[in-house]
Amino acid sequence: MFYYSNWDKFCGFITDSGISTCTAEESLSMPADRRFIVLKHDVEGNVPRALKLAEIEHRHGINGSYYVQAYLIKEQANVEMLKKMRDMGHEISYHYDVLDANSGDFDKAEQDFALWLERFHENGFSFRTICQHGNPIKKRIGYTSNRDFFRNPDIKAKYSRFVDMVVDYSRYIGQSYSYISDAGYMWKHITEPETNDLNPDALTVPIGNFNKLTDFVNKSVGSIVLSTHPHRWEESKIKIYCKIGIFKCARATARILQKIPFAYSVLNRFYFLAKKI
Repeated sequence: MFYYSNWDKFCGFITDSGISTCTAEESLSMPADRRFIVLKHDVEGNVPRALKLAEIEHRHGINGSYYVQAYLIKEQANVEMLKKMRDMGHEISYHYDVLDANSGDFDKAEQDFALWLERFHENGFSFRTICQHGNPIKKRIGYTSNRDFFRNPDIKAKYSRFVDMVVDYSRYIGQSYSYISDAGYMWKHITEPETNDLNPDALTVPIGNFNKLTDFVNKSVGSIVLSTHPHRWEESKIKIYCKIGIFKCARATARILQKIPFAYSVLNRFYFLAKKI
């Protein structure tokens, strides 16, 4: 399912379908009656694999949006690859994790956010849209998720030029859209992408395999934001099936450990390792 030849086929399908493709930033100025698809990528652990997807999209004349975890730009090799992606026409932006990293302390989170914004800009990456990172095993007290950072009216006022893809994106595009994610190694339609962390009854509808994904896009009448995690993509089916097996075992183990107070406290301390699988 999550191997590069499939992504190549999917990009070809989109190109042939006649659906307008654009970056997330470009979608903000799309006419309200224009159907579009944004290929959104959360770059959490492997820039070379993100570059691979970017090259595939570029061959098909598609510009995607790549939201990059801040720690990745500490390495110059990653910065050079991201610049190459930017020069292809892709949007390179910030996949922020500041509220979880500071255990809900908004002042420290804002300091981190400002620091990394400057680092991105120093490296030549300017952007208008951003996206928070979700951490499934993070224990939170006094806040719901990283999304609360941009839900904070003071933060939003200070950084009003930014649009968060899972906080307030719908306010800026003037039309309804479907949000599809490959989270958990399965294509899913997330019906309330901006509020599902607040609503335990929010529906997440499984789509299924890659063929069913193309069927969903083909039958859909509205715009689409399709979100992937490039570090999980591979060249071969065998590697993907191995990674899925490891992921499912790790997830099942984490769910058991979360029921044990001491074990959960250890998981919480190392919550950031979940982005590696």
